Amino acid sequence: MVQLSSPWPHEGQQQQQQQQIESAIRHKLKSSGEIDRIHHSLHANLTECGWRNVIQDAAKEAIRRKGLQPITLDQLVAELTPVARATVPAEVKVKMVEHLKSQCFRGD
Repeated sequence: MVQLSSPWPHEGQQQQQQQQIESAIRHKLKSSGEIDRIHHSLHANLTECGWRNVIQDAAKEAIRRKGLQPITLDQLVAELTPVARATVPAEVKVKMVEHLKSQCFRGD
């Protein structure tokens, strides 16, 4: 198989740097326990705004549409993921991004 080189010579390096940064952020969030607080906050925000109910209703509707045909968890997740991502309220996204930024850039 022939490997095509990227027309941008540093693209591979940039992707590797991006992965290293993401890994370092994940490590910092996990080791500080912040990831658990973020999950808890996200869960609370999504419940409070009614998003979880919207997704539960979408799941029920997807199962109903299948009728007597079996549906796997993977199929249900594949169907609901675009809906779930598209329906997260903007204010929840902004709140989470601001929180992540504050945690990643604080000096400890």
